[in-house]
Amino acid sequence: METALRFCGYIGSILILFGIVGGVIVGSFIEQPLLFLHLLVGVLCIGAWVVTSGVKSLTQARQVVTGRTARFGFNAALYTVVFLGLLVVANIFFILNEKRWDLTEQGVYSLSDKSGKIVAGLQKPVRIYALDMPQVADKNQTRELLSLYKLKNDKMVSFEIIDPRARPVEVDRLGMKSGNLLYIEYGEGASKVINRLNEIDEQSITNALIKLTRGASRRLYYIQGHGEPSLQSGGAGGLKDFVDALGDEHISIEGLLLPQTGLVPQDAAAVLLVAPKKPLAQSERDALVEYARKGGRLILLGNIEDQGSDDVRAIAKEFGIEVGNDIVLDEQLKLFSAPEVGVQFLAQNFGAHPITAGMSKAQPVVFSFSSSVVAPKASKEGKYTELLKAGPNSWAEKNLRGLFNPEGATATRDPEDIKGPVSIAVAYEKEIDQSAAAKADEKFKNVTRVIVFGDSTWIENGNLTAMGNRDVALNSVNWVTGEEGGVAIGPKSLRASVAPIPQATYNIMLAMSFLGPELILLFGLFIWWRRRESLA
Repeated sequence: METALRFCGYIGSILILFGIVGGVIVGSFIEQPLLFLHLLVGVLCIGAWVVTSGVKSLTQARQVVTGRTARFGFNAALYTVVFLGLLVVANIFFILNEKRWDLTEQGVYSLSDKSGKIVAGLQKPVRIYALDMPQVADKNQTRELLSLYKLKNDKMVSFEIIDPRARPVEVDRLGMKSGNLLYIEYGEGASKVINRLNEIDEQSITNALIKLTRGASRRLYYIQGHGEPSLQSGGAGGLKDFVDALGDEHISIEGLLLPQTGLVPQDAAAVLLVAPKKPLAQSERDALVEYARKGGRLILLGNIEDQGSDDVRAIAKEFGIEVGNDIVLDEQLKLFSAPEVGVQFLAQNFGAHPITAGMSKAQPVVFSFSSSVVAPKASKEGKYTELLKAGPNSWAEKNLRGLFNPEGATATRDPEDIKGPVSIAVAYEKEIDQSAAAKADEKFKNVTRVIVFGDSTWIENGNLTAMGNRDVALNSVNWVTGEEGGVAIGPKSLRASVAPIPQATYNIMLAMSFLGPELILLFGLFIWWRRRESLA
């Protein structure tokens, strides 16, 4: 009995150790009876040991510290220190020569193969600056993403995260504007090209690198000379914000006076006509239509308020698109009041098209005084897509005289009005007939692309940054110029592998997790202790 009580000290220590470790892992000592029992029995065992053998054991322990066992203990501690030192040296070596193995199913912690090939093939240095802004949810996640690009090509890629509050001068030097989160610089000196992004994700960064490595920026020509909004104006009604946004996409925009040139320049990626107040000459209309029919690209934005010009409607009709002589009205719900009809509304219905891919009702486009834009119901002359529509309670009001009556506006749904949801933007695409040799080579593929919007105010200064306006504007330019074919990298996530476990099964698993190692340890200690007792 006395021998068994002397062994109680070891038993109590093991039980308390396992009880504490289990409580830390599970998060509670009281809610798990097994862990509480460990602690209780452990305390009782140590108490029994102290009562029966405590004084004698303390005397033996004092002898052990000054005897042969102490030397063995010192050697063991020395070996442990050496082993830990080797681990530290190995860690430093692996940090300086970092290698990664991503074992997740979807490659959550690595770049996609598409991104990897593009980064590995960089021929000029790339510098990336990320702003630590409130809308960036996780700065560490941004750093991790950018480090993946650097690891793929350490010689060419470098990055830095900037706190704009601490380094405002650096932010100004980079020319960062409202909404910009990422600055990418490719090349050096006079050949340096830049791109600014409003999103921080792999798809945006990789597509930006693709655009920068292609060389010269795409050129968008802007029809002028008819009272169109100014590209340089930063005030209300100007398009400076739009021009800056195009610059972020590596797209340059240049004014074009068609009466001088007679034709659209050959280096035009697309031509933009925005709400002309004065009529275009017939020769100008013909030049734009002929340009598009031969595989050119047009973006037409009308404005019903500018009654002096019918050019957007006339040019759109050449491609089968009807721009109504009307204004789209939509019922809007007001808090604590009845629904109100307004000329400004949110377009939340998106057609299936590369321009609106990824858009959701959380990113509506804000329109004001928009005309209806309707695609033909059936056509063999090309592919039509109604990109954006007003709400289901909208309609296209044709009685403009009553709507703009200075004595009081009147607007009612009439039988001749287009019922909602009313289309306000249409995209048209048609492949041009080519020779068999040209069709065999994809780079000679010639496609006409035209986009028509019933409103132009949504891209003006102050409106472009509202909700989804900027995304649709830039997506439209990218699609019409043939840049929609960037890499598509879907979101990556760790797949949940969770299955509910019954409480009884959980208790059995918990008990086995502790009792197995615990019994093995106690059995080993018991054998060691019995041998020591027999030699004593």
